[in-house]
Amino acid sequence: MKFILDRIKNGRETVKDPLYENPFSYGKIIVNEEMCTGCSECVKECLVKAISIKCTDDKEDASLNKKTTVEIDYKKCIYCNNCIDKCPSKALSGSSDYKMASIEMLGQEVKEKIYSKFKRSLVLRSVDTGSCNGCMMEVANTQNTYYDLSRYGVNFAASPRHADGIVVTGPVTLNMKEALIKTYNAVAEPKIVIAVGSCAYNGGIFKDGYAVCEDLNDILPVNLVIPGCPPSPQAILYGLLKIMETDR
Repeated sequence: MKFILDRIKNGRETVKDPLYENPFSYGKIIVNEEMCTGCSECVKECLVKAISIKCTDDKEDASLNKKTTVEIDYKKCIYCNNCIDKCPSKALSGSSDYKMASIEMLGQEVKEKIYSKFKRSLVLRSVDTGSCNGCMMEVANTQNTYYDLSRYGVNFAASPRHADGIVVTGPVTLNMKEALIKTYNAVAEPKIVIAVGSCAYNGGIFKDGYAVCEDLNDILPVNLVIPGCPPSPQAILYGLLKIMETDR
């Protein structure tokens, strides 16, 4: 009855297109190489070692011996913006482009099986392998009345035997590694593994901790990475639709 009264009072809360350009979202760190001095302050500030500086020869201008370029691994990045604040030359800036999910390398045969099977529907089993609960909360938010993930044919199941793949959040901890592998093995072929958040990708800020195992990709074949700490519901939704439709 509370839900009915809420709908009467507030009307429809579901947004028509949840993949709208959101100016309040966080996205890729933009590097202005012309302003970069190669001071390496951003590298020192990065908690997850997602930033590296490379020196290369400038082939266009022989008078310049070396040219510095800043490379950012967006899958590792936790988007804390500490590097932006620390950069003395203001060469780094943030963006609101949340569409950062990327499909990992797959065999062509496996890729065709995945797309042919999951193009119209996708049932997933969520596995928290030791997260702070931030990514789990955002995954849950994709199913609320605003984002309404189920309208795209994506749903979550309680049993891995009823699922097409698993969504992993958090670094793989020692106590959850065996449960993760058992859950993966219980899913029927062809199956997909989706890493949500930088912790699921390579351990994040918990990497090399005493209770953390190797990276998820060293345990299971990861098919989709949705970066962020945590990624927003928009970013998660974009990633799930990306693996269902090749044109996204």
